[in-house]
Amino acid sequence: MIDMKKILLAIDSIVIGGAQNIFLFCVKEYLCLGYTVVVVASKGPFSDLLKAEKIALHTVDSFSIKSIGIIRQILKEEKPDVINTYLTKVSLLFSFVNIFYRIPLCCTLLNAIIHEKMNALQRLVYPFFYYILSYFCDGVIVNSKQNKDHFIKVAKMNHYRIKVIYSGIDDKEVRSVLTRQPNNNHFTIGVIGRLSVEKGQTCLIDALTHLKGIDFRLVIVGDGPSKEQLIAQVKKNGLSDKVAFLGFRPDVLELIQDMDLIVVPSVNETFGITIVEAFAMRRLVIASTAGGIPELVDHGVTGFLFPVKDSRKLACQIEYVFNNKNSVGAILDKAYDFYANNFTSQIMAQNTLSYYNSIVAKCSNV
Repeated sequence: MIDMKKILLAIDSIVIGGAQNIFLFCVKEYLCLGYTVVVVASKGPFSDLLKAEKIALHTVDSFSIKSIGIIRQILKEEKPDVINTYLTKVSLLFSFVNIFYRIPLCCTLLNAIIHEKMNALQRLVYPFFYYILSYFCDGVIVNSKQNKDHFIKVAKMNHYRIKVIYSGIDDKEVRSVLTRQPNNNHFTIGVIGRLSVEKGQTCLIDALTHLKGIDFRLVIVGDGPSKEQLIAQVKKNGLSDKVAFLGFRPDVLELIQDMDLIVVPSVNETFGITIVEAFAMRRLVIASTAGGIPELVDHGVTGFLFPVKDSRKLACQIEYVFNNKNSVGAILDKAYDFYANNFTSQIMAQNTLSYYNSIVAKCSNV
C-alpha cells in the first residue's frame, strides 16, 4: 500500500448537481478516514455549501485560462500526493498545469461526451478534447460501464485508462431519514433532477395525460432552463392542480420518503443517482432505458423500465404500479440490498482510494 496522505480534489461549483454531491460525499469520507484533503472550487453556490459544512478550501473566481496561475500556486504550496479533478473544464486546466509538476492525477467525468444540449461544433470538437485529456492525466473515473464504452467509442480513449466506480450516497443519512414517518395522503409520483431537455420531464408530463382512474399527485424537484416550458406544458394539459414544482431542495431523501413512486424519464443518463436514493429509501422506481440506467434497474427485479421518450409505455407502467402497489415488497427488498452492497458513499470512497493508490504506484514506477 502506498503511503498516500494528502489528496487534492477540485471541481467547478457554479451549480449544485449530482457531481457536486458525489464530490462532497468523497471529501467527507476521506476526512473521516484521516486523510488531509485540499479542496479547490470556483466561487458559487457549491463553494458556499462547502464553507457552510466547515470544509476548508481554495476558491477561484472561475475556472478559466486566468485561473492557471492560481492552480499553479496551489499545487506548488500544497504538494498533494494525488489529484482528483471533477468535470471537463477543471480536469483540462489541472492536467495542463500539472505537466510541470507530474503529480499523479485522475479525472472524474460523470457526463456523456455527446448529448442533446450540444451543437454541431461541440459534437465535432469535444471528442478530441477528451482524447487529449486522457493522455494528460494518469487515469479517468466514470460512473457506469455504459459511459466507459461511450468514452472508448466517441473519444477513442484507451480502455486501460478508464475505471468504472459507481457513485454512492451517505448511508448514515439514509438510516437517519428512515426513522422518520412518511407524510403522504395521495398516490405521489416524484421526479428529481435538473429541469433540462436531457432529463425527459416532458415525457412524464405527457404520460400523465394517458393515466386512467388514478388519483395522483406529481412532485417535481429541481430547477433549470426547462422550468417555464414544463410549467406551460402542465397548464396546457389541465394538470396544474395535480403538479407541484418545488425547485431545488437539499432534503431530497425526506422528499423521496414521502413519494410512492420515483420516475426517471431521462433521454440521456450516464448513471442516475436518484435511482440509488430511491432504492435506499425503499421506494419503487420506473426509469427509461437511457445510458447506464439498466445497470441499476433490472426490469421486474429492482424496478421497471420503459423505452426512452415513450410516454404511453410509461403511463402503462405507472398504472401497473398503482394497481399492484401492495405487492411489490420483494422488488423493494432486492433494490435496497443492491444499494447497500454497491452504492454507499463508504464503498465509493474505498474504491476510489484504491484507484488512487494504483495510480500513485504506477507513477512511482515510471
